Amino acid sequence: MKRVAASVIGLAAGAAMLVGCSGDKDAAPSSGTQSSQATTAQVAQGGTTEVKVDGADLAGLDLNSVTCVKQGGKINVASGAIGGQQGLGIVMTDAAPPVVESLGMVVDGNALAVANAMGAKSGSAEVKVDGDRYTITGEAVGADMSNPMAGMITKPFTVTVTCS
Repeated sequence: MKRVAASVIGLAAGAAMLVGCSGDKDAAPSSGTQSSQATTAQVAQGGTTEVKVDGADLAGLDLNSVTCVKQGGKINVASGAIGGQQGLGIVMTDAAPPVVESLGMVVDGNALAVANAMGAKSGSAEVKVDGDRYTITGEAVGADMSNPMAGMITKPFTVTVTCS
């Protein structure tokens, strides 16, 4: 069980890192039109972003660093994690409705994740879309790093992001 949990957390953290490092660095912010080319990334930055864990704002997360990239049939949402700040990374399908494939976040020094890949599932997430606004709700799971022997912890979350 501990190996599975560690694997899921590692998978989500890796996906979050890839999200933050991938994409076309020269891409301009989208004007709201969707490209038919899979190699062209649409980057949305700014807008209204909210991240709540256990009903409270995720302290330490720089909301201005949150970006949303649509590319290759995926929607990637990521934030910068600078100087020990909290971090966020989400990979979902660009389908109707979108499906969260992985989500990783750092909350109070604990890596929490949602994963839904290759038959392995941990945590839960649901996506609601209203125009360019995506609201992802669910429960992320992980280990309590202050007491790893205590077992898994679960935290409810809501992420609202604009992604054109």
